Amino acid sequence: MSRATVFQFRSGSSTFHRLDPMTKFAWLLSISLLAFGAYIAWIQILIALIVLGTALFLARITPAEIRQGTWPFILACLSFFLIQSLTLPGKVEFFHILGKSIYADSADYALAAALRIYTIILSTLVFVRTTDPRELAIALVTQARIPYRIAYAFFIALRIIPTIEEEIKIIQSAQAVRGVAKQRGLAGRIRDMKRYAMPLLVGSLRRASIMVMSMESRAFGAYPQRTFLDPPKMGTGGRVFCAIMVAAVAGWYAALAFGLVHAVYVFAPA
Repeated sequence: MSRATVFQFRSGSSTFHRLDPMTKFAWLLSISLLAFGAYIAWIQILIALIVLGTALFLARITPAEIRQGTWPFILACLSFFLIQSLTLPGKVEFFHILGKSIYADSADYALAAALRIYTIILSTLVFVRTTDPRELAIALVTQARIPYRIAYAFFIALRIIPTIEEEIKIIQSAQAVRGVAKQRGLAGRIRDMKRYAMPLLVGSLRRASIMVMSMESRAFGAYPQRTFLDPPKMGTGGRVFCAIMVAAVAGWYAALAFGLVHAVYVFAPA
């Protein structure tokens, strides 16, 4: 399974699959706001563990799929943490490494920033894996009152990414059958992408033309409103869940505004 196929919707019967799209969208937005507003490492660790538990137990995403989909971001966040810890100035000296002082407050800030990035990536994975793009587009129209032209543009963007990935695989297989093997190294990858670009562009233009004709034949955009058969609805559980998330975000930012949150450094020496 490739990283691109991990970041696409798959039907299932998990708790998160059964939630309506707007509840899951509210969860994603709330997690992102909490992650952006948390500059303390232990708070970010707590948020990351909550999102990881949600992925494993509520969305039923396996550890292998999480690793497959997020390992480049894990490496990037780890590199960011190490570089920031070594270069940022601080006040509370923790230890020395190769003659370089490592400060507890700098490491705390770097860890919080690195985990913030990974938490948002992982929460996006949970949202994309458990949310049908079509139901999300309909919910944006019927519940969020977004114009259906904008909602359908969002729906097409979510659907076209996996399609492009599959078409690239088809082009690679077709060229391999014709004796054109994949090249190694960075220069070889660039030459491969040049070979893939033209067939992919032609296929995308053909698909866009078919999509336009299909939408025109169904009178898309002819009326200011659009009706849907059996649109998703937010139940009582979804409303309660959204209220809890809104309260958590409002409470956290209120605590920040009134100065009630104080940094407790994870790496502070005893």
